[in-house]
Parts: sequence; C-alpha cells; structure tokens
Amino acid sequence: MSLKVIALGTGVCADTPHTKITRQPPGFFVDIDGVYLLLDCSEGIRFRLKNAGIDISQVTHIAVSHAHPDHAALPQFIQSKFVRHLYGASDPRATELRIYLPQILARDFPQVWNWHQPENDGRYWDEFAPEIIGMEDGFAEEIAPGVTLTARHVYHGFGRHPAMGFRIETPTGVIAYTGDTGVCDTLKLLAQDAHLLIADCSMRVGQEYTGGYGHMGPRQCAELAFAAGVKELWLTHYFDFDTPDAILNEARSAGYFGKIVLANDGMVWKSGTS
Repeated sequence: MSLKVIALGTGVCADTPHTKITRQPPGFFVDIDGVYLLLDCSEGIRFRLKNAGIDISQVTHIAVSHAHPDHAALPQFIQSKFVRHLYGASDPRATELRIYLPQILARDFPQVWNWHQPENDGRYWDEFAPEIIGMEDGFAEEIAPGVTLTARHVYHGFGRHPAMGFRIETPTGVIAYTGDTGVCDTLKLLAQDAHLLIADCSMRVGQEYTGGYGHMGPRQCAELAFAAGVKELWLTHYFDFDTPDAILNEARSAGYFGKIVLANDGMVWKSGTS
C-alpha cells in the first residue's frame, strides 16, 4: 500500500507584512493507495489541488480539525465538487464525499449550508449529497480496508472551540495531525510512533505557554515528537516573525533527534522516505 502527503497549505490566516514566501492557509492532501483525504480544507484549496495534478472530484474524505475560516471553507469545496460532477467528471468518486467534523460543528453545519444555498432551502442536490459525520473524542472509522482515521479532542480557542487532531493508521505508515492546539494530554495518543507528525507551530520562539489561546511553539512540538517516538516532524501553521534557523534551533533544543522540517507549500512526504 502506498502512502503520500502533499502540503497544500502550511501558512496562516494572513501573512505578516514582511513575509517573503507566500504560504496558503492549512490543508494537507493524503493519498492512501488511491483513497484521497484532506486534512483541513482552507479557502482556495481546490486551486492548489489542481496545481498538484489532483482532480477535486476524486477527493472522497475531508477531516476538519475545527471551524475557523482558515481551516474550513467547506461550502466552497462542496459546491466545486458538485459542479465538477455536473460538468461530466467520469471518476466514480465524483459523487462521494464524507466530511468529518467535531460533533457540535456537525450539528450546526446545516445552518452554514442554508446560508449559502437559500434557494434550495438548505438542501443538497439529488445527484450529490455529502455525508456529514460528527465526531466525539476517540472517534475511529475504517475509511479503507486496513486504514483507520482516529480523532481526539485538542485544546484551542481558550478551550472553548471544538477542535480535534487526527491520526491515520495504514499498513505502511502512521500520520498524525495536531490541528490548531496548545499542549494537551491527547496529543501523545495521536502522535505515538507516528512516521510523520504535522504539528501546529504558531507560537513565536520564546513565547510558548501551556493553556492560553491554544497553539504550540517549536520546542513544544519537538518535545511532543520526542515523547511520542515520532520518526519525522513537520512544523506548520507558523508565522514569519522568526527566522527559519531560529525556529529549527529552538525545536532542536528539545532533544529530539528525528528529522525536523519547516514545512512549505508543495512539499511531499512518502512512506519509507524519512
């Protein structure tokens, strides 16, 4: 079984004034032997999929960590996939879409969709109706034979925002994705022995804290990777206030000796390459 990750968005909601390299908001494409999954679904992600040679009609699973707009532009994605179907997408996956959301967000999503589709009274189309799956802590589903998606609650938005991290277990590798979060107990469960950990690194060097709004800094990400026995760590969702060397040096100070990558858009990871 093949396993590949493409970084479609490693940035934040807005670039800093001095940013030199444009990185799009969060989104990671996971190809599990032809089963296509998105970890987060930010605005414009369909264009980045197209640039990577991926037809939006072939994406059948989306796992959304939380509902902040830089992570969850779901109505745009749903509309675009439906229109690809109308335009004659021949792939049998064109009418399949399962969207995984924290339970409270899944409950409220019909209101969001109704706002975008008032002429249809908030309904989907006969030819295409995505499945919205609500997740509680510890949710697990086999999304393909031998492939399990697991979700755990994480800490974000002062602990008030329903947010989750994800773990994808396959016969050839394990991928963990923290989503936006501060340090919390569930992170080690998500990351344990992962071949790749994609970690939120929004706090500046020297400004890490436990609690507060709910983000991690480079040292905290590396401490997690060390404690969980992670093979490779991608630092993502970071601002450009600190230099790349400063971020990586701070991560290294945690004593983690695995591979650390300051992720940029377009990077590719494959099982067995780290």
